[in-house]
Amino acid sequence: MEKIITLPNNIYQTLIAEGERQLPYEACGLLAGFQQQVTSFWSLQNQVKSSSRFYVPKEIVTSTVEKIQNRKEQVLAIFHTHPSTKPVPSHFDLKHHPDDEVDMVILSHKYALPQIKWYQIRHNTYTTCKLVIIND
Repeated sequence: MEKIITLPNNIYQTLIAEGERQLPYEACGLLAGFQQQVTSFWSLQNQVKSSSRFYVPKEIVTSTVEKIQNRKEQVLAIFHTHPSTKPVPSHFDLKHHPDDEVDMVILSHKYALPQIKWYQIRHNTYTTCKLVIIND
């Protein structure tokens, strides 16, 4: 059965703006919420200033996860952008994905209209999920 995730349009617009703001580098962050509904976005600073990689120190990620948990939300996905490539997980993305219980969201700025994809990651492979952007 296909996993369906809902993403409010205002958060979707925030993801696009964050990606544009960080160009030509990858932007990154965490998407949180309940079950399969996104309710918040937590921007993280990419420490490597790269167009093909992102890195955030463990202590910053841990601190952000604690803030999410304090709001009684759960981390649903790790978000990052692909400034000039398709929104498909790279070998590097799969190899370094930290937790099979957390999904991956990639927003590509390769095209005139940004493209976003949501993936479940299991054992270095991915499955595309259905992402529904809802009006808030």
